[in-house]
Amino acid sequence: MGQRKIRFITLTLAILILAGVLAGCGSRGKDIGEDDTQVSETLGEKELSKIKVAYNPGTGNILGFIAIDKGIAAEEGIEMELVPFSNSTDALTALQSKKIDMAVSFGTAAPLTYVTNGADFTIFGGYLSGGMPVYAVSDLEYKGLESFVGKKVATARMYTPDIVWRGAMKEAGYDLENDVTILEFKKPSEVLEAVKSGNADIGIGTNSTYLQSLEAGLKTIAWSNEFWDPVHVCCRPVANTTWINENRDTVKAFLRSYIRAEKVLNEDPEYAVKLNMEYLELDEENARTMLLETNQVFDTDPKSNGIRYMWNRLIDMEYIDPADIDVNDHINIEIYKEALDELTAENPEESFYKELQDKFVNYNSEALD
Repeated sequence: MGQRKIRFITLTLAILILAGVLAGCGSRGKDIGEDDTQVSETLGEKELSKIKVAYNPGTGNILGFIAIDKGIAAEEGIEMELVPFSNSTDALTALQSKKIDMAVSFGTAAPLTYVTNGADFTIFGGYLSGGMPVYAVSDLEYKGLESFVGKKVATARMYTPDIVWRGAMKEAGYDLENDVTILEFKKPSEVLEAVKSGNADIGIGTNSTYLQSLEAGLKTIAWSNEFWDPVHVCCRPVANTTWINENRDTVKAFLRSYIRAEKVLNEDPEYAVKLNMEYLELDEENARTMLLETNQVFDTDPKSNGIRYMWNRLIDMEYIDPADIDVNDHINIEIYKEALDELTAENPEESFYKELQDKFVNYNSEALD
């Protein structure tokens, strides 16, 4: 699949390809126990490289949905099989055992934790930043981080918003052992239940529980975007380092398709709402709320500055023991930059790609120094 730019196929063939891809995703993914060897299909002169992409249905994968539905992935020479996982542990374990090729919506902390436990993972792109709700009973007035003092705060340990909130509190000078009562849970759904039942005053939530919090009558008092500046990273595409090195062109095609999908999302958010309705099986109101009203920032840039910042906070909180691991060995920004440079050169008058170039310099300044 070494071609840099794939020739556009005819409309009839595009429809056939798209129908085949969507049929494969109709049950939200095939049995991951099938042969996981990368294969290619040749349709006329079009060769598609198959990749198994894990995602969390609770979080979604809107850039992937767009890339498939618009035929962008096929134009870039790839066929994405979406494989659903409801939690990071199962997804990243499947990735480590090579049952899937990459995972796109399972946070930043979880992949980094796997790295400290021996997984040779590399983060090579971006998907989602920010967008994690902090909710409470409706009569609680939020005035900033000081509003947590003296409160019982429920949080799902090791999830991205947990790290973001704890990091913000520590940096503001608060003592997490004495200034607040932290109730730790394993899953975000348990955080939601703790607040609903009155056992906790405030819940550090996730985007996957946002709709349920609204249904329960809880009030979103803050968003995780407010805790870190710049906006914290969350879901990062990650794969085994060896697989990335052996399939560099496929990885670049994947990133090109996501960047192009990002452009579609920016230009036509209502179309994206309809896709969320289809893929996540939501009604229109909930699909719109989930996509457009949750302070989520969708971009394909790896944002390596944010990854390093997250890594350092994990160390500060003693969530991980880095030993002699250099986190830079597990971040790849070069392939994204190549993909963006190609799209910029192919579309010299398009301001969107120029803006992404400026953002790349800002988001990855530490690696570029």
